[in-house]
Amino acid sequence: MVDKDLIIYIRKTYNLTNIVSKHLLNDVLTKIKIAVKNGENVKLRNFGVFKSKILKSRICRDPRNGERIDSPSKKKIIFKVSKEFKSFLNS
Repeated sequence: MVDKDLIIYIRKTYNLTNIVSKHLLNDVLTKIKIAVKNGENVKLRNFGVFKSKILKSRICRDPRNGERIDSPSKKKIIFKVSKEFKSFLNS
């Protein structure tokens, strides 16, 4: 499934135009992205939780020549599946 399939589903289910359906989906996804970027947890009941985690900076090695490389700290997104969604997948 891709975003186009979701747009078509929204359009047919709620009798909206393609443009309105596309804007609706994009607005929801943008709101989730901004919230996670700002360090908030996005909890979707019976689906899961999106959260961000800051990875510390560290020293790595280049596998080609063994040279040391400084890897800066960065944010990582984490998605934790809800118990209800897990049981739905495994039933």
